[in-house]
Amino acid sequence: MSIHRSGASEDSAIDRAFSGLLVITQLAARHAPDWNPQHGLILSSSAVAVAEDYFRTLLTEVASACPLCTDLVRPIDTQIEFVLSGSLGDALRAALDRTSFSSASAIKEWTKKITGLDIKGRSSLTVELASFERVCHVRHCAIHAGGYVASHNAKVLSLPVGSWISFDSPSAIHDIVAVVAATVRAYNQLLFEHVLGRWIDEGLLTGVWIDDRDMFSTLWRTFRSKSDIESGILQGQSLPLQPFRVHQSMRPMIKARSAANG
Repeated sequence: MSIHRSGASEDSAIDRAFSGLLVITQLAARHAPDWNPQHGLILSSSAVAVAEDYFRTLLTEVASACPLCTDLVRPIDTQIEFVLSGSLGDALRAALDRTSFSSASAIKEWTKKITGLDIKGRSSLTVELASFERVCHVRHCAIHAGGYVASHNAKVLSLPVGSWISFDSPSAIHDIVAVVAATVRAYNQLLFEHVLGRWIDEGLLTGVWIDDRDMFSTLWRTFRSKSDIESGILQGQSLPLQPFRVHQSMRPMIKARSAANG
């Protein structure tokens, strides 16, 4: 076991999540010849753990990178952790570590508290969160009862009370990984658009690179998915990776929105 500061990694929260999901998929494939339903219980729980770490990590990093979010975070009850660590980011992470992110309601609640984004209505993210909620209930059955479906899980999963969840093949794990990946991707995109929009509306971005460089670069590094960009490039799409190129592609929109805000 080695110990290091989380900031030592240059990967974004979403890239770390995708890396974790890839490992889970590889483990499922590796154990296919000697597959046992117990493999499925363990790996399904691991997939939810990857998602929970993603939400905690991203929200902590956004609170540190966005001055508007920092203002929202300060009233949150993190005083004891702040005294102990001297870091708002470490204090917030400690508070989030006490919270389970294995439900859509918790994700929505903390997202609004930290970023001001109110996730509601019918959107791609709310659809994905509903699927993620089901995966979380599967994880609850796996962790707490070895696959047994209790009454509070049965309604969400549309299964009889007292039935058992069994992962008879690795394909079930692939389905769960697909749900987690889709949820993370939709959340990442919506939150990026929300923070970017707030920055433009509050005059923190102007559309001039020399003025926007530091803040926009930090924002882009926080949200960018190198794995998605590289995958898109392999499919023939022209997707920028560096913050300057991304800012350049968004500059007309930033300037137009800034002008509209007066």
